[in-house]
Amino acid sequence: MSLLQSQKLRISPNVFKKLAFFALVGLSIIIVTGGAVRLTGSGLGCPDWPTCQGQQYVAPLSFHPMVEFVNRLITIVMTVGVMLAVAASFLRKPFRKDLAWLAFGLIIGLIAQIILGGITVLEKLAPPFVMAHFLLSQVIVADALVLYKRARTSDKPAVRMVSRETLWLGRLMIANLAVVLMVGTAVTGSGPHSGSPIAPRLPFPLRAVAELHADTVLFLIGLTLASLFLLAATKASDEIQRRGRALLWVMAAQGALGYTQYFSKLPVLLVGFHIAGATLVWILMIWHYLGFFSRPIEDEVPLIADDEIKSYLANA
Repeated sequence: MSLLQSQKLRISPNVFKKLAFFALVGLSIIIVTGGAVRLTGSGLGCPDWPTCQGQQYVAPLSFHPMVEFVNRLITIVMTVGVMLAVAASFLRKPFRKDLAWLAFGLIIGLIAQIILGGITVLEKLAPPFVMAHFLLSQVIVADALVLYKRARTSDKPAVRMVSRETLWLGRLMIANLAVVLMVGTAVTGSGPHSGSPIAPRLPFPLRAVAELHADTVLFLIGLTLASLFLLAATKASDEIQRRGRALLWVMAAQGALGYTQYFSKLPVLLVGFHIAGATLVWILMIWHYLGFFSRPIEDEVPLIADDEIKSYLANA
């Protein structure tokens, strides 16, 4: 294989950055479509795994089976996109070990999701498995977000852009948000939207779990306000403060939506928006924290360096 032919297998940093972004968007979409499956009561539309019904891989033309089947197809397409990002991390020029490890983490996460998804179906949508399925999705999205962030910068050591107190407060905010998401899944596991009429429910009073969820959200908003005051007091960059304010406003909207859906008896559409909102808050939180560190932007490296071209032409 000649030099020019071998270079066709190389991936530029700019192309890899786009693939990482596609993986991030795709993984976020899967969370929303998975929520739609549950909210339409289609969680057992395909009662078998990996087939849909018996030996049939394609769902029959009826509502619940097709909803679940379409979600599976979307998951397959997004899995292929993630696999492309992983392959691209090894073909990227210059190769970076940090990007390869982060991309490999996506594959490990998706394999775990596929296995867990199959168990969830076989266990008739038992709440603990549904909860784990959603939470694992958020972990994978966080990995994809870090991958995209790192793909936009060089691999030089990061420089902290905020005070140590702000940094630790940011970590506490992420931990608090993780608790919010976990309690939120318990609310779902105790509520009416089971994904199937035969799915069991958690033995918790819905009102008590919902109140606990609201308390964790209010505490998180308080931490976010404290973080904004600290950022202003320590004269953090305008960009970091803008991201913090955006996070706060989305949190407030998500909280208002949560109260609205609860007092309106949990209509399906509002619950769907709440699931999407939870994913958006998680993404903005991780992005806000990643902004506490700065790395220089990596210059685009040509797929064939000038000295390689000259050497090839001289020997042609």
